[in-house]
Amino acid sequence: MRSLTLPIQAGCLRLTLHREYWPLEECLTVATRQNPRRLYLFVSKVLGKHWPVRPSVMRAVHRQLAAMIADLPGPLLVIGMAETATALGRGVAEEVAALVGCDDVLYWQSTRCRLPRPLAFAFDEAHSHAPDHLLYQAPPALQPLLRAARSLVLVDDEISTGRTLGELARACLQHYPGLERCAWVSITNWLDPARRAQLAAQLVRPLSFPALIEGTFQFQADPAFPLPRLPTPLSPARMLPDAWATDPARTGLRAGCGSALRLPLQLPRRPLLVIGTGEYVYSPFRVALALEEAGYDVYYQSTTRSPLLIGDAVISRLQFIDHHGAGVANYLYNLDPDRLPVVIYEHPALLAAHPLPAQIGGLGFAVEDACRAS
Repeated sequence: MRSLTLPIQAGCLRLTLHREYWPLEECLTVATRQNPRRLYLFVSKVLGKHWPVRPSVMRAVHRQLAAMIADLPGPLLVIGMAETATALGRGVAEEVAALVGCDDVLYWQSTRCRLPRPLAFAFDEAHSHAPDHLLYQAPPALQPLLRAARSLVLVDDEISTGRTLGELARACLQHYPGLERCAWVSITNWLDPARRAQLAAQLVRPLSFPALIEGTFQFQADPAFPLPRLPTPLSPARMLPDAWATDPARTGLRAGCGSALRLPLQLPRRPLLVIGTGEYVYSPFRVALALEEAGYDVYYQSTTRSPLLIGDAVISRLQFIDHHGAGVANYLYNLDPDRLPVVIYEHPALLAAHPLPAQIGGLGFAVEDACRAS
C-alpha cells in the first residue's frame, strides 16, 4: 500500500493504492475537466484516448484484463462503455475469446449516436458532459447467444462510484435474467470494500472487480479555482445517417469473428500517429497495431468529447466539430507535431464531411469491412 498526492489546477487528489498490477505512473496522470460537476480526470496513459500510446501496450492491457476473467462461465456478454472504453471493452472481449478458444463471447457497446434503429434500453451517466448511453437491439442471429449468456462483463476505463455501471447492470439483468455472475473490468478501480459489497447486494449475484490498479481517492477542490462552464453546442444536432454507422459493435458482434480491415496503403516510413474517431476506436487501434507489427514507428490515440483544460497533463488542445453531426465540440489532446496524423473513420462519407485531417495536416482513411452477424 502507498499514498501519494497529485495536485491539479482545480485542487488536489489524494490517492491510497492497495494493489498495482501495473505501476500507477505508467498507467495514468491527471488533468482538470471543463466540467463543474466533476473537476478532475484520471488521464489514462494506456487507453489510447487523451494520451498517445504504443498499440502493443494497449494490447498488453487488453490481454492482462482478459486473463482476469477467463474463468467466468460462458457464454459471456461483454459491454464496453461509450465513449472512452469502447476499444478497451472490445479488446478485452477479443482477447478472452482468443485466450479460452471459444466462440461464445458476445461484445456489445453503449453509444451516444442517435440512429434510426430500435433501442434495447438506455441509461444515464449523471456526472458526465454527455450523459445519455444507448444500447441498440442486437440482430436476430445474435439473440440466442444473448439470451444464453451466463456472465455479464462490464468494461470501463475507471470505476469511481459504480453508479453508472450499476444502472447498466440492473438493466441487463432485468432483460436477461439468466445472467448468473457479473464482473466489472477496469484499468483503475477506486471502490472501497463497503461500496463493493453494497453493489453486489444490489445485483443479488456474485460481483468481481478485475482491475490493473485498485485503491481509493479523495479530491479537495481549491476554493479559489473559478468553476468552468461546460462547452456549448457548436451547431444544431442531426441524426447520423444509418448507412454511415458501419461499426457492428453498436448492435453486438461475436468476438473473434475476424472483421476485415483495409490497411492504408503507401504510408510514408516516418513516425505516425493513428487517430481513432470518437466511439470508433477499436478498428483504428488494430490498424495501428498492424502498422507497428510491420515495423512502423507508430502511436495511437483518438478524438474525444471530453473537455479538459490546458495545463496539468494537457499540453495542447485542439477543438473541432464532431464528425457524427451531434453539434458538440470534439477534442484532440497532446498532438505530437513530429508525427504524421492518420485519421481513421468508420465510413468513407465522413472523409468529405469532416475537416480534421486537413486541419492537422494529416491523412484520412476509412478501413472498416463490417463483420455483421448473419
